[in-house]
Amino acid sequence: MTQSGDECGRVPDPVVERLSVYSRVLTVMLREGAITISSADLSERTGFSATQIRRDLAFFGQFGTPGVGYDVWRLHARLERILGVDIERRVVIVGAGNLGTALIGYTGFREHNFRIVAAFDIAPGRVGVTTQQGVRIHHVADLGRIVADEKAEIAVLAVPVAAAQPALDVVVKAGLRAVLNFAPTQLAVPPGVRLRNVDLSVEMGALSFYLGQDS
Repeated sequence: MTQSGDECGRVPDPVVERLSVYSRVLTVMLREGAITISSADLSERTGFSATQIRRDLAFFGQFGTPGVGYDVWRLHARLERILGVDIERRVVIVGAGNLGTALIGYTGFREHNFRIVAAFDIAPGRVGVTTQQGVRIHHVADLGRIVADEKAEIAVLAVPVAAAQPALDVVVKAGLRAVLNFAPTQLAVPPGVRLRNVDLSVEMGALSFYLGQDS
């Protein structure tokens, strides 16, 4: 779910989310040595209809050749540019507990051009520690200075519910305008800030529901 303090752009959020899925699938195909792919093949790999895929891509111009399909390398490169992940995005983690530490160690961020440049916490046993990945954990009071020094662009909140809004306020004050929130709570988002929520309990609840329906 995305929240923003301003109006959404012309491209709907679901389209952007599907573009990320297409890009991930194309990354795998490049590793497999694929050269071309049709919208039908991409549909089979993503679960989205071929019509939906063509509509999504049409937001950004002409892709592919009728009767031939899409050049995998060119389409992947174009989607990477559209998504803005063809360049390195510098990320800070706020909250260095179990979840925050796991996120710091997640190699998928680096593979997709997201570099974690610093982490923050308030616990004396964590502040001052450098993780195995070489990420230094700083006190939250230093967030503004380090965000400026490191030219960070994205913040990930991995804090308890009670600390989520104060943490968001701190990262916004530091000038960050893109935030990924793992705390299962709704946050007040100021104008100009893009917030995405990842609520694992909601996802698990949905899976539990479907298990009940299937039994």
